[in-house]
Amino acid sequence: MEALEKGVVLKGVGGNYDVACGTETVRCRAGGKVRQEGVLACGDRVTLRRSASGGYITGREPRRNSLIRPAIANIDQLVIVASGAIPVTDPFLIDRMSAVAALKDCGVVLLLNKHDLDPAEELYRIYTAAGFPTLRVSAETGEGMAELEDLLAGKLSAFTGNSGVGKSSILNRLDPRFALKVGEVSQALGRGRHTTRHVELFRLPN
Repeated sequence: MEALEKGVVLKGVGGNYDVACGTETVRCRAGGKVRQEGVLACGDRVTLRRSASGGYITGREPRRNSLIRPAIANIDQLVIVASGAIPVTDPFLIDRMSAVAALKDCGVVLLLNKHDLDPAEELYRIYTAAGFPTLRVSAETGEGMAELEDLLAGKLSAFTGNSGVGKSSILNRLDPRFALKVGEVSQALGRGRHTTRHVELFRLPN
C-alpha cells in the first residue's frame, strides 16, 4: 500500500479537489468518511493516497479556524480590499470583517486600492490610527505591490471586499499568470459586478 501524503486543498469543484503536495498539484476525490465530516474548504490540511487517476483524500486535520464567506480554512490573515474611488467602501464593511478576523484569531491587513484615482485619506487616517496594517496600492500602476508581497510572504491569506474594489486585479498584478477575470464598475450604480464565482488558493513565489 502506498504511503499517505499531506497536502492543502487549493480548490474544490464538483467533488474534485486540487490539492497542493509540495510543489505538485494533485486532482483528488474525497473518501466517504471525509465527506461525512462536511464539505472540504480551501486551506484544509488533508492526508491523501496517490492513485493511477490522481489521488484519494483519506482524512482532514482539525481546523485552526474557518470562514463561510469566503469558504476557507486555516488562514493566517484576512486581507480586506477597500477603495476611496468608485465603488467607495463603507467603513462598516471594514469594521465587520475586522471583527470576524478577531473572532477567528487571524490577522488583518487593509489594502486601499485605486490610489491612482483617490488616496482614501479618511480611511487611511482612521485605520492607521487604530493600529491596522494599512497599505495604499494601485493594481493599475503597481504602486505598493512590493510592500504587499512582503505582507503576504509565508502566510495563507484570504482576500475579501465588496465587488469592484479590485481583488482580482491585485492578484493579477502580483502574478499575471493567474489571468483572473476582471469586471467593470457600473458608473451609474457606483458598484462592481461579480466576476469571481468560486473560492481558490493561488500560490505566489514567496
